[in-house]
Amino acid sequence: AASLPTLVELAQIRGDLHVHTVATDGRNTLAELVSAARALDYRYIAITDHSQALAMANGLDEKRLVEQIAQIRELQASCDDILILAGCECDIRQDGSMDLADDALAQLDLVVGSVHSFLNMEPAQMTDRLLRAIENPHLNIFGHPTGRLLLRREGFPFDFERVAVEAARRNVHFEINASPERLDLGATFARTAKARGARFVISTDAHHLRHLENMKYGVTTARRAWLGPADVLNTLEPGHLRAALRRT
Repeated sequence: AASLPTLVELAQIRGDLHVHTVATDGRNTLAELVSAARALDYRYIAITDHSQALAMANGLDEKRLVEQIAQIRELQASCDDILILAGCECDIRQDGSMDLADDALAQLDLVVGSVHSFLNMEPAQMTDRLLRAIENPHLNIFGHPTGRLLLRREGFPFDFERVAVEAARRNVHFEINASPERLDLGATFARTAKARGARFVISTDAHHLRHLENMKYGVTTARRAWLGPADVLNTLEPGHLRAALRRT
């Protein structure tokens, strides 16, 4: 009989790669989030505040983003026990371009690209939008890739297989968003993406310290998709994570 695969476990998660601070619509400071990550015994945390398109979330423009990067580097200089990654949840615009200039994105350790607007595009247009985003060399992770909100909004339709194939080819990873409101990707899509060679991160999209504890829900979704630790980037130690994030 075929043996069951070894599935990813919560204890193997080494850090959270999608969290928000008071700089945009989060409730906690950079220092508070780093302390909370340390309390969870994480090796790293990525600060990923919103980009400017999300005005209601007080999204960062290039100037504020560069200032935040400097704050992160300064805090990192006084922390040798945890890696603080400078990131951004950057909106994918209607035409598939990124919401911040490439020279700003180039200064980041990772970029989570997310769709928050024009969710009712025709499937073919949405597919083109996401394929164009993949072409941006700074994009590392697709945030909540179908845009669904459980009990409130279906995911937007697009050619998922085509996007998964291209994401795998270009080393862009799919987020399994552990927020109980999203759980996006769902297990069925995650299984499809894995079959196409894609890899994943499991992140909480935390807007408050207590949201960091939602990681377990993302891990459960990953297990339902039969993902092993090798499929999930944030099971890696810091040095290996950095290498895995590099675009091909």
